[in-house]
Amino acid sequence: MKSSKILIGAGASAVLLAGCSSVGGGGDAGGGEGSSYPERSISVIVPVPAGSSTDLSTRVVASCLEEELGQTIVVENREGGSGAVGNSAFARAEADGYTLVSTTAANAVLPPILEGDVGYDVDSFKPVGMIGQAPVVLVVGPDSEYQNAEDFFAAAKSDRVLVGIPGATSVPAISINALIEQQDLAMEPVAFDGNQGTVQALLSGEVDAAYVSADGGVTLPRIESGEITAIATAVTEEVPHLPEVPTLESLGYSDLPYADSFWFLATRPDTPEDVTGTLEGAMESCMTNPEVQEQVGAGVAPAEFVDGEAAAEALRSAAEDYAAVLE
Repeated sequence: MKSSKILIGAGASAVLLAGCSSVGGGGDAGGGEGSSYPERSISVIVPVPAGSSTDLSTRVVASCLEEELGQTIVVENREGGSGAVGNSAFARAEADGYTLVSTTAANAVLPPILEGDVGYDVDSFKPVGMIGQAPVVLVVGPDSEYQNAEDFFAAAKSDRVLVGIPGATSVPAISINALIEQQDLAMEPVAFDGNQGTVQALLSGEVDAAYVSADGGVTLPRIESGEITAIATAVTEEVPHLPEVPTLESLGYSDLPYADSFWFLATRPDTPEDVTGTLEGAMESCMTNPEVQEQVGAGVAPAEFVDGEAAAEALRSAAEDYAAVLE
């Protein structure tokens, strides 16, 4: 799934979107006639750190889903293992719609491919709608000796350059390792916990650059404030919100693995159809609500609702791409 869109600002994690209730059905959105779901609170596991774009946007959507479904939505961060900790906890949950997950495609498919048995695989997820997406960018600190991508890659051909990445099995990790091998570069990836940990390592001088998703929770605000500078994007098309930043492809670095990030809300595969329908209907109401789109961020919230089937297809496509590169 290729995207040139970028999040321009996720909302506060506890925002309640009053407009959601006027769009949906307040508890019967999409469910079959007589469906009693949900009858109690719902847990949403987020397998990445608090403050990340996935986390912040999930909390915005969860606030809307509370209004749509008429029940409390409890968002719980269970980070670690490049998403494996939270996703494996989700995979052990009952298939009843009361434990959901908001996870990225990379966290859903890469750990099983790279590490084997982590307690789940791509078939452990039944998406009910996409929440957002963001491209990977190469960024440097404010005092970097690298003024642009050309300077950076010229140095990386011979000098040992440390590049922070958000996890050893993340999309940026796969992409940068392929770039290093393809171009015989002297870059050395250093894994940190999520975009937050990676960008902080860059700002503290632990690494020379960072290769991270351009999310609205961590990366983009720091680009906009001048704390860090984007010198290249890893997608094939120009990013509208970073029009002066060249793509790696335009610099001559092509045929790299998938380097976008998208995240979605999912339930377990054996969840009853009426429950899945209720969740998907509520998600459609929320993701087409202008207030939700504004809070998640124009450019990262899909312009049109990406339903469960379409999100599942994108997930399968990403899994096939990664498997072809890594297995």
